[in-house]
Amino acid sequence: MRKWSKQDYKIMPWKNGGGSTTELAVFPEGASLDHFVWRISTALVSSDGAFSHFARIDRTLAILSGEGMTLHADNDGIDFAAAAPLSVTLTRDSAPHQFSGELPIRAELLDGSVWDLNLMTRRDVCTHYMQRLEAGEHHVVAQDAQQVLLYCTQGSAVLNHDMPLQEADLVLLEEDHERTGVRLVVQASEDCLLYLMRISFLNHAGT
Repeated sequence: MRKWSKQDYKIMPWKNGGGSTTELAVFPEGASLDHFVWRISTALVSSDGAFSHFARIDRTLAILSGEGMTLHADNDGIDFAAAAPLSVTLTRDSAPHQFSGELPIRAELLDGSVWDLNLMTRRDVCTHYMQRLEAGEHHVVAQDAQQVLLYCTQGSAVLNHDMPLQEADLVLLEEDHERTGVRLVVQASEDCLLYLMRISFLNHAGT
């Protein structure tokens, strides 16, 4: 298990130079934008504009604060089974939205800047799934995952009965033995909001 907090994160420019992003964690550690297996980050989006192009990458986006934004996609000539719809509006209450990194996407803000959470995974190495967890006790059995990321965006929580989590804390859990999956218990406070991200490797030995 590994834990990161605000002081551990790294601010860096977007790939397309249109803004900046806060890299929370990357795997393998120290990997560049061209060589990561997975990468989780947050970003402030303060104006309409195009998303960066990431070949062979699957992405999931969630809105952390602000009114939200609409993603306009052009999938002409792109043959992906999970191609995004032509237009989707995301707010703080929306489920995380997954799309292909190659897809040309333009973001249109609804009313002012937003903070978003972005998970990217390399398609030929692993798959991922992101979900929201709110107040209450959650027993998670990620049977097909080799790694699980848990990010606390607001409030506080307790992981596995003994690890406190505060706002902006990130934890990585890994399976103890191959093909055993990852199990965890999260007790989230009334005002808590977390994002749980499951990473499943196509070749389990790759973890």
